[in-house]
Amino acid sequence: MTTPHPEELAELTPEELWAHYMEKQIAFGKASRALENRRQAGRLHVPASEADIENAGPNQRMIVGPEMGFNIHNLHIFTSGRAGESERYHTHGDALKYYIKGGGQELIGEERFDVKIGDFCHVPANIWHGTENPNPEPLVFLAAQQFPGTYRQVATPFMHLVAPQKPPEVKDLSEEELGKLEPWPLYLRYLAEQMEFGRVAMELQKRREQKRLLVTAEEAPLMEWGPGRHHIISPEQGFDIYSFQLFMEHVPGQTDQGDPWSSGDAVRYYIWGEGTEVVDDQPIKVATGDFMCIPAGARHETLNPNHEPLRFISWQQIPGTFMQIATPVTPI
Repeated sequence: MTTPHPEELAELTPEELWAHYMEKQIAFGKASRALENRRQAGRLHVPASEADIENAGPNQRMIVGPEMGFNIHNLHIFTSGRAGESERYHTHGDALKYYIKGGGQELIGEERFDVKIGDFCHVPANIWHGTENPNPEPLVFLAAQQFPGTYRQVATPFMHLVAPQKPPEVKDLSEEELGKLEPWPLYLRYLAEQMEFGRVAMELQKRREQKRLLVTAEEAPLMEWGPGRHHIISPEQGFDIYSFQLFMEHVPGQTDQGDPWSSGDAVRYYIWGEGTEVVDDQPIKVATGDFMCIPAGARHETLNPNHEPLRFISWQQIPGTFMQIATPVTPI
């Protein structure tokens, strides 16, 4: 069954539209199952020699994604760009670009920006945009993009000016203490904590209204920032982004004891130094130019026993969002 043009779809009966929907959904579902099978390989690491960012060209080339065997759902990482004297326009989910070669322009909605090596750009979801390269040499960027077919997650906090009922007091929020509560008291405790979180989430939503799109290389001196995490693109900094955030982290030398965490999907690109990533007790050595995928929910920590600092750029699922898992209908 071929897909009618949009104007023809509008003329279909409900039964005909359902038949077309199910046919295309089943085909999409089969491809989704194939990706899910690839995820089972559980890859975590891409060495610099394989990523080969220095020789990246204007054609799209995948680095981290489920089709490459990584257990990742919300985003993927690739190099792309435009050849000299070329342009292209399209739309998709949230995307962040880091320019690594050449220069050109980004047209996002009604705004136009000059971009160059070292700049960062946010392309919001569902905005018509295009990358233009009027120069003879290629424009190349490293891109993180919301995985096709996933949804933009918009916070919907439940809030009252005053809580409808006082929640029970607990010694702490450990699983042991919360496990002692009866169903209704547990719901009230959950509601109280969600309302506190909701107030902060609403402030983030207000910050998004600034709708920033560009961070120049001068605003993000990656090799000058000191120890700690330095946010580059995130909602609290005025970007209208929901799927993931971007930051640079500086891990000082002689960091022999990491700080264990669990988070959503994350991909790291190491721009300086060497170290060890421990993911669910599996140690993996990393160095400049490598990529690392940290699956959602995995316990991980970063160690740097060397004298030189370790620096990496990280694209990480925004805290509080959900891992998106496809649930296709496919014939058995």
